[in-house]
Amino acid sequence: MSKEPHIHQLIQLDNGMGMAIGPCYKTGQEYSTKAFNLIGYMSWILKEDNIQVCLPELSDEDREFLISGISPNGWNEIFGNDSEKWCHYAGMPSPKAY
Repeated sequence: MSKEPHIHQLIQLDNGMGMAIGPCYKTGQEYSTKAFNLIGYMSWILKEDNIQVCLPELSDEDREFLISGISPNGWNEIFGNDSEKWCHYAGMPSPKAY
């Protein structure tokens, strides 16, 4: 795992949208998010609300990349595909509880 801080590059697209591109903190592989609203992104950066509220158009995986720099492949390397481990790590109840 890289010891460098996670810094993604913000790419400005048309119509007030943007996307983030950068290396995964775990794998080092480049990852890019889907397009998102730049005003929502800035609201999150300025801590006006949590990322789920500011960027509802992004998947959980894309939001996690913005937060931690870890891509879906990086999460799979860390936790595998076992949802039990994911839930334990996130402090959530097991999917079997539902």
